[in-house]
Amino acid sequence: MVKSRDAAQNTGLSSIRFPVSVDGVSAHDTHSGGAAFVDGQGRPVFTTGTALMYDSSAAPAPASVTGSTTTSTASYATASRVSYAVTSPARVTAAADESALDGPAPGARSSAMDVTVSDDVLTLKPARSFLDDPDTTYPVVLDPQTTSASLAGWTTVWTSSPSTSFWKTSHALGVGYDAWVDNKMARSLYQFDTHTLGGKKILSATFQALEVWSANCTDKAVQLWRTGAISSSTTWSKQPAWSKQVDSVSTAKGYSSSCPGGNVSFDATDAVSYTAGQSGSTTTLGLQAADESDPIAWKQFASPSDHKPTLSVTFVSKPSTPTGVKMSNPSLACGSTLATAVVIRDATPTLTAAPKSADGSQSTLRPNFEVYKYDADATDPLAGSGSPSAWTTSGTAGTWTTPTLTNGQTYHFRARTQYKYTFDGKTGNMYSGWSTNCWFKIDTSRPVQPDVDSTAYPECASPDSPDDCTAYGGVGAPGSFTLKANGATDVVKYTYQLNDNPVQTKTFSTATTSYTRSLAPDVRGLNTLTVQTWDSAGNASASYTYSFKVAPGAGPVDQWSMDEGTGTVAADSIGGKDATLNGGAVWSDKARLGKALQGDGTSAYAATASSALDTTKSFTVAAWVRLTGNSHNAVAVAQSGANGSAFALYYSTSYQAWIFNQYTADVASPTIVRSISTTTPEVGVWTHLMGVYDAQEQTIQLFVNGVPQGDPVAFTTPWQATGGIQIARGQAGGTFTDYFPGQVDEVTAWNRILSEEEIADLQAMTDASTGHARPALAADWGMEETSGTAASDSSGYGHTATVASGGTWTTDTDGGKGNVLSLNGTSTANATASGPIVDSQGDFTVAAWANLDTDALSDTSVAHHMRIATQSGGVRDSWGLWYDQAAGSAQGMWVFGRTSADTTSASVVKVPADIASAQLVDPGTWTLLTGVYDGAHHQLFLYVNGVRQGAQGDTDTEDSTGDGVVFDTPWQATGTFNIGRGRISTGAYSDYAHSLVDDVRVWTGVMSDTDIDQMYSNEAPIPL
Repeated sequence: MVKSRDAAQNTGLSSIRFPVSVDGVSAHDTHSGGAAFVDGQGRPVFTTGTALMYDSSAAPAPASVTGSTTTSTASYATASRVSYAVTSPARVTAAADESALDGPAPGARSSAMDVTVSDDVLTLKPARSFLDDPDTTYPVVLDPQTTSASLAGWTTVWTSSPSTSFWKTSHALGVGYDAWVDNKMARSLYQFDTHTLGGKKILSATFQALEVWSANCTDKAVQLWRTGAISSSTTWSKQPAWSKQVDSVSTAKGYSSSCPGGNVSFDATDAVSYTAGQSGSTTTLGLQAADESDPIAWKQFASPSDHKPTLSVTFVSKPSTPTGVKMSNPSLACGSTLATAVVIRDATPTLTAAPKSADGSQSTLRPNFEVYKYDADATDPLAGSGSPSAWTTSGTAGTWTTPTLTNGQTYHFRARTQYKYTFDGKTGNMYSGWSTNCWFKIDTSRPVQPDVDSTAYPECASPDSPDDCTAYGGVGAPGSFTLKANGATDVVKYTYQLNDNPVQTKTFSTATTSYTRSLAPDVRGLNTLTVQTWDSAGNASASYTYSFKVAPGAGPVDQWSMDEGTGTVAADSIGGKDATLNGGAVWSDKARLGKALQGDGTSAYAATASSALDTTKSFTVAAWVRLTGNSHNAVAVAQSGANGSAFALYYSTSYQAWIFNQYTADVASPTIVRSISTTTPEVGVWTHLMGVYDAQEQTIQLFVNGVPQGDPVAFTTPWQATGGIQIARGQAGGTFTDYFPGQVDEVTAWNRILSEEEIADLQAMTDASTGHARPALAADWGMEETSGTAASDSSGYGHTATVASGGTWTTDTDGGKGNVLSLNGTSTANATASGPIVDSQGDFTVAAWANLDTDALSDTSVAHHMRIATQSGGVRDSWGLWYDQAAGSAQGMWVFGRTSADTTSASVVKVPADIASAQLVDPGTWTLLTGVYDGAHHQLFLYVNGVRQGAQGDTDTEDSTGDGVVFDTPWQATGTFNIGRGRISTGAYSDYAHSLVDDVRVWTGVMSDTDIDQMYSNEAPIPL
């Protein structure tokens, strides 16, 4: 504090030095009257606001409503400030000196100070003109305004200081025309982190700020606007776009006891709805006077340093596609295709579905149904639609009975969730996407419906409420089921379908009243067995669905995680059959999870001393593998006998494919039965292999990345291999051979077959304790370089990217991202690395931060396309993240997409599926894009700023496209990985990005919603 005009003459005031000590950060001058201390990646950890000097001038006595002059007390309703007496300069006291340190009073004159900073000292340079100005009232406070960095920001802009930033100022935020002190116009802005509202239906949003001073008690309008983002660069001359006025409130608070200071509330619903609809990371609100030339409209609001404004939002989550879509009466599972349509005798069936919402018991839901009549020659016409009259909560089934349908006709129906919400006296509705179709056929002349009995898996008495049923057995555990003609005397054929598996048929030469079959359930929870019987004349009965609940399957019997990292033993954490490393086998940090076994392709392996699996019974064996060479056959895992392996999972050079095989006998030259991959093996990427022997069906089946490869292959001569498990080698002709070049990880064995959910969990490496997927980082370009043409990959896999001449290194101090790659939108604006990075046929995740150049997108007469990250093949990209902006629009959409083949005529499947289902965005802000391909479920997902993208149902349109997009034709691209470009339909590279890019990463495996949102929260840039 400078207490007097005499003290201001001290020459030491020309430059005031504050000592600084840093640890793990470095000083950075923001060139806006402030300083930042940034980490090793150039990201701010701690900032100062604009350094201000302010005097002790009292607020002038403005004209009252009647034009008279008064002196009053302005009260600040804040936690940290006391009330200030508005007095003349002659009455300044020591008490006033002390209170001045709490911050500038409403009438205080102020000026920004120059600031320089180093790792040792922060230097303030007070403005001599301000200290010498005869209108300056002492004492004068010199305030460097230190504040910790946060995602929220605020600022004010003044006409009197058009190039000065007041970022995170502790000065009160002015609005309107200040004719009393600085003869300036001021506007104020507030920025909130609202990324978690992405995709929500915003019912209400209220912005509330504390008004601490007004010119008098006459209400004057102050407007609330939705604006562009703000940062430390925001000044009067560099204001964000004032995009839309969303509210206006006439008020006067803080002049006297007649209108004391207090909160002012604004309706911000329109602004928050807009940013939520874009999955925007922030919502920025601006205040300005309705009449910026009226001095009576001048107001001041408390600085957020002292009293935080609030943004209170009421919202509902969009509903999800219903589950349990089936028939209720008769109780039948869905036929998923026309060929598997169930047959019923009832012309007015009752349908059921359980509506779903993330709001759980707080939601009011019901299913909507649509029934369509199958027509082979035209678009299937709608035969009826409706909903139950009763509303339920999430997960509680509702039913609806169809109108009378036609005998002999095939139909299909679908369901969606309707969410009814009431707010502020008004009722609205949201809708999920539609479920897949459920097919059925009506035939009232069919024989009597059959029946099923099973003591191993008793029938569920309430299949519409499976939570009320008792689970028996386990996934993969066989049980006996008796299919009964139920009194019919002429049944000669039984057909049955377990869940969605292929329909099986058993035909007899004479009439048979029952048929017993051993079946192994393959779904955890509710299973269905749908049965029909046929008489000798070819007439089929009505279908009967036997519903039963199955307990989770037994865990693996052996598991070698390969996570030791030291020593020569790979422990079997379950079965105790430890494997010993031999032949030069070592540990590798390149692993699907933790550590892995490193094979050299010539002699390295690990083996157990005894056998692990009974290979005469059903079993499953799986491993993660990463080939580093493909010049010879390479076995990942096998179980040896005397002369050969009972089974082997391996790469075949002759077939150029992954193979799961079994020998017909333990002899030197056996017949080999093979299940061969339809996907293409690739060197240098992690791939999941799984082999299944089904003793009941007498078949073997290879799965690659969770997807079955072709049809099951018949195998009828199993034999017990008594030798040990061989990891990274096989056995043939009595000799160990085919050593694996590369890494093998997470070798696991079960004495049963697995369910689809379990297989999907294996691809995701789901943590059983948390339910979260565990992806493995395959590439990480942090863009921390400052020179050169190489972008290093910190993943350990060495995918160094080469930056072309159109890419330059820059430091994004304003946006808070630190060191980044800048691409100029030309054909040389890219960075490329040798691919592939991941197995594009399996689960993977890609993420990148991008900040598009708005000037490059400003011409709305043409469409714009900018690729951020892509994986190229020969002529097309297998997959990529990009931005599309249609002609005539200033907004665009972020996209994650894949092509159906490596041809110029291939189709593109993307999420969002089209512009109608997209959440349009304003370019020009840092955005985290995350694309996920769930290969086990054939689904594409896109996340923007941590929020999954999907159309939200709407009261007016009643439309929604749901979340994920189905994609079931993945192909392995082996070309370059590209940052800032991609291949278009002609096969040429194009769609060059004019953008800042940072933190481009790729993972093997899917990343969970929770972890993607957390990634955004951890990395969201903090503007300086």
